[in-house]
Amino acid sequence: MADSPGGVLIVEDEEELRNLFALLLEMDGFTVFQANDGSNGLEMLQEHVAEIRLLITDLNLPRVGGVDLISRARALNPDIKIVGTSGMSGESVRLMVMKAGADDFLPKPFQPKEAISKLRAILGLT
Repeated sequence: MADSPGGVLIVEDEEELRNLFALLLEMDGFTVFQANDGSNGLEMLQEHVAEIRLLITDLNLPRVGGVDLISRARALNPDIKIVGTSGMSGESVRLMVMKAGADDFLPKPFQPKEAISKLRAILGLT
């Protein structure tokens, strides 16, 4: 399908949340890749660098943290869109995520419909 939104990598250590978000994105036409920690996320990015247009990462991850993952993903692919998520909110968290190289910050909990709308906007699909 010509207007497929492309590949999204979700890096989230909470399996239920990751699977639910993946399902919602798949229903919206995205190809979804999943990783349960930052190290696996980096491996997935390297393996599928041409396919993944968007990285969604939690900040509090085992092995490689979300902020480190954001800066490493940006170095690996300068064109990738990146959204950090966290249960911690506030301007200081958003600024930390943006400084690391993210395009946006999505505080948890979020409404799935609003989150997908925001992700589509970041990718220029609205």
